[in-house]
Amino acid sequence: MKPSVSITGEHQAHKVAAIFETESDANGVAQTLSRDTSLDDEQVLVVTPHDQHQGEALEPENKGIWHTLLRSHLWLGVSGAIAGFILFLILSAAGVGFVVQNTMAAAAVLAALGGVLGLLLAGGVTLRPDHTPYVVKAQTALTEGKYVLTVHASSSEQLKEATTVLKNRNVKLVRTI
Repeated sequence: MKPSVSITGEHQAHKVAAIFETESDANGVAQTLSRDTSLDDEQVLVVTPHDQHQGEALEPENKGIWHTLLRSHLWLGVSGAIAGFILFLILSAAGVGFVVQNTMAAAAVLAALGGVLGLLLAGGVTLRPDHTPYVVKAQTALTEGKYVLTVHASSSEQLKEATTVLKNRNVKLVRTI
């Protein structure tokens, strides 16, 4: 899905991290990933315990998160309101007493309720709960003096390629959805 039609604003929304004991092992696997997969060199990074900007290496798209916030709230809020209105139409066609007797109020309440539920869902999308284990485990490894190889895949196919290569190396992995 293209980022312009997606509810997320990140170009590389799929991430996987592999934890290594030595920097040379991490760099070797990074070279293998760049060479043997469709990933570019910029999508494969080795983060060391001594790096000054570890957070930026793990989550490099700060602007993408803001775009995710705006897009998800816009699209899911509007979609929720439309779904609420469709529910109103269904209940009205079914002859539900309260809806039939209070047409305008029922339409407004159900559309508003759908909109609020859509906005709540958008908040969950913006928080990206699938990224929390990825970031926490990577930062924990870095504080323990280990090296983290991060892959920022732009598609689920690239993520699958990277995961396959890393699993063949028998390294500890943590990934996002």
